[in-house]
Amino acid sequence: MLVYFFKITTKYIMKHILFSLLILSSISLTAGHHEKMMDAKDVVKKAYATFASGDTDGWTALHADDLTFTVLGNIPTTGVHVGPEAVIKNVFEPIAVHWPNFKIEHKAIYSDGNMVFVHSDMTADGLSTETLHMFRVEGGVIQSFTAFDDTGSMASAVVN
Repeated sequence: MLVYFFKITTKYIMKHILFSLLILSSISLTAGHHEKMMDAKDVVKKAYATFASGDTDGWTALHADDLTFTVLGNIPTTGVHVGPEAVIKNVFEPIAVHWPNFKIEHKAIYSDGNMVFVHSDMTADGLSTETLHMFRVEGGVIQSFTAFDDTGSMASAVVN
């Protein structure tokens, strides 16, 4: 009887030890990984915040090295710009020149998985219009951007 009790007790203890080891190993595997990657919507919000503050280094860090940044229409920023540096040079710098006091204020931000759509009011000296921007976010960085701007209003407001 004592042998039977010993076998059952040993089996019970071993089961609990194994279970405890499994729990501990799963905890240690996730240790240090408690930082949650920003979701797509948060990445886009942060990109707008860095743009508005003029933090080009912060803005660049939120975008892929091979970012595809598309501006439709026929305005000074029109084109497909590849990489953050090209966007800063060919989009952000001309915005400051051609649309003084440029600002974007969001009306709504929608997301569907890694796609984010931002409906905003866009203003500058002589400009008051709306826009829709589309972002694709992968691995915590923006991979692509397309601006569906009111380019007619923007062209009329261009300061040379």
